[in-house]
Amino acid sequence: MYGGGMQPRQRIRVTSAGGVVYRWDKDNPLFLLLASNKRGVWCLPKGLIEEGEDEVTTAMREVREETGVSRVKLHGKLGAIKYQFGFRAKTYDKTVHFFLFETDQADAKVGTEHDAMEWMPYEKALHTLSYPNEKEMLSKAWNAIKTEKGSSSEAKPDPGKLLSE
Repeated sequence: MYGGGMQPRQRIRVTSAGGVVYRWDKDNPLFLLLASNKRGVWCLPKGLIEEGEDEVTTAMREVREETGVSRVKLHGKLGAIKYQFGFRAKTYDKTVHFFLFETDQADAKVGTEHDAMEWMPYEKALHTLSYPNEKEMLSKAWNAIKTEKGSSSEAKPDPGKLLSE
């Protein structure tokens, strides 16, 4: 080793918030994913919490900025993911808080940070997302939607069951 060795990398904590956004197509929820060709990834909308914002406000702003979806209904917090990445000789410890949002707005428009986006059914979205921790948030969203739909007073009876009785 030369001299005193390598200096430890500076560690920086960053906190972001984002959303799992879905809309209904008949009886099936479709999820909104974003693509970055430069990074070769599909991801969920998210971004840094700005001064004076809380997590939900940031998540809603990031969804609007990155997708053009501005009409959302909050269905609660899904959880938070944590990960590290290195950039310019610094190590970032990042926490991202995710919320579940429903919209009736199909006419989404990709923002400047991404190259494409697509509404996808759950299985395709799960397969398409690049990051395992975001797949976990999508799975939590799917389970919350199924639970909510199952306990909803609007749930339709299964005509097959009615016929077999």
